[in-house]
Formats: sequence, C-alpha cells, structure tokens
Amino acid sequence: MTNSLRTFFALAVALSSAASTGCVRRYSQPAMGDPHADVQIRVVHHAELGPNVEEIATINGEAVPLEGAGSVREAVMRVRPEGMQYGFETEFYHFQNQLQTVMETQRYQCGNTRQGPTFCSRQVPVQRMVTVRVSDGGCGTLLDQSPLAGAVYLVQYEFAGVGQCRATCQRIVQGVNGQSMATECGMGEPVPASPYPPSEGYVSAVSPTGTSGGEQPVMQPSN
Repeated sequence: MTNSLRTFFALAVALSSAASTGCVRRYSQPAMGDPHADVQIRVVHHAELGPNVEEIATINGEAVPLEGAGSVREAVMRVRPEGMQYGFETEFYHFQNQLQTVMETQRYQCGNTRQGPTFCSRQVPVQRMVTVRVSDGGCGTLLDQSPLAGAVYLVQYEFAGVGQCRATCQRIVQGVNGQSMATECGMGEPVPASPYPPSEGYVSAVSPTGTSGGEQPVMQPSN
C-alpha cells in the first residue's frame, strides 16, 4: 500500500469516527481585526473515477466549506498565525443493488397447553435486495503550515487518480512592479509589512509552481 493510500484510509477512518459522533465542526476563523493570514484553499480534480464524489477539506480537523462547481472548488479563509495542518480527502463512488442474506426472526407453533398453542421464535436467513455504496477509489493527504500574520497564501490540493494526489503551499507576494508572484511557503518567506493582509481587493493571477490548476484569483475571505 502506498503512503498516499495509507494517508487516505487514515483520513477516512478519522472522519468516519467524527461523523459517527456528529457533524464535523466548521473551522472557526479569527476575527478580521485579529492578526491573521489569508489562505485560498483550492481543490482541483484532474480525473473522475465514478459518477459521485465526496471531497473533504479540513484545517486542524475542522471542516472547510468549498464553493464552486466542476473540477475546481475553492474556499478563502482567515487563519491564525500558528502551526496548523490541512487535510484533504477525495473518494469517488457509485451505488448498486446487491442481493444480501439477512437474518429475520420467525415465530412458529412449538407446542400445546391446556390454555392453547405455544409459540417459539428462531432466526432464519432471508435474501433481500439492498442498495449499497461502492467505492471507485480515492486519495488523501496532509499538509503542515506555519502561516505568518499579514501574509497571503495559496494552498492547492490536486487529485489525479487512486493514490495519486498532493497538496502544495505557495506564498503570494507583490513584486516591485506591482505584479503578483508565488514563492514556496516555509523558511525564507519575506516578513509581511503588516499583521493584517490586504484581503479586500487583493487579486492574484499566479499559478502555483509545478501545478496545473490555471490562473485563479485570491478572493476576499468569507465571513
């Protein structure tokens, strides 16, 4: 089993456990007036494995609502300047009818008394047609980041097939000529001039290095 598939199944187990105890809590953004970074989260699918898809994006285990249609879905969030982990999961699936054997309780007469017949019960196998969800394959991965207050980031997750997915992080900065440029997140990032990013009206037409997601704007964070 590949590392990507191991991560996918680990994410699936964790998220299934959360779902069994209730809905996954939505990520709580810091207030606009608190130090924060802007992160555009983009999910890109380069392959479709089935008629239905379930995709999950999380920040520190809390759900991120994605918007859009088709192969690209996005969310823009304010995040706290602290260590965090993004989680992504994609699973394609279809439904099919299957004949399954289930056990039913059957009541039958097993004797007589002066008061009348007596009845007993037993478990008997019965075949029924049921609709089940069948997985067509998927992938999941994790990405760690330590955002800087006042910075703008693009975190992109790309799905290409079973066990084939990756997540990348790019820091969006404006050059001296006013054009937007993308640099790798992590060590060597320039220190932002302000702890509050220029989210309103800020637009980037930069694609993350080495990906094929196309040019997309960095939008104003949702409330």
